[in-house]
Amino acid sequence: MEHLEQESIEEKEPVIKRISIIIIAIFLIFLVTTYLLSNSIVRNISAGLIESEVVKNYQVNLNKTTKLIFTKEAYDNLMKIYDQNQGVEFKACLKGYINKNYYINNIEIPKTYSQKYNQVIAEPCDSESLVDMHSHPLKHCLPSETDFNSFESFKEKNPHAIMAVMCQRNRFNFYF
Repeated sequence: MEHLEQESIEEKEPVIKRISIIIIAIFLIFLVTTYLLSNSIVRNISAGLIESEVVKNYQVNLNKTTKLIFTKEAYDNLMKIYDQNQGVEFKACLKGYINKNYYINNIEIPKTYSQKYNQVIAEPCDSESLVDMHSHPLKHCLPSETDFNSFESFKEKNPHAIMAVMCQRNRFNFYF
């Protein structure tokens, strides 16, 4: 009888131990996840990646009914500019025409006064530009308050204009 009770206790100990380990593991995962999600940098990167779009076949959806479509030449030129400015922000004015969709056939770089890792100071795009675009550090896709203020000024020149933040080689965040 004593032997059976001993076996029963020994069988319960591993089960209790396993349950305890699982509970502790879940709690630790919860703590790490909470920390990462509460970290503003991680939160901003996550939100930006959710909001942004990846260009595929030279086009990207702006909304359910409108696309932005690059010519191959314009897109390749933009990628070349992006590659040449790794480590600093740059500004570009995307030009083309609107016919239900935004068609981009030319990329112009305005006079640039200063470029840093997290800032570019340049002349504004002219009223013929459809997209006022600038880059951000890798995977930081959310515009700043300064970006929105600059865009509001630009939109006075061209009410159909779009603001774009390029945050990865083929990833953009667009605002109307």
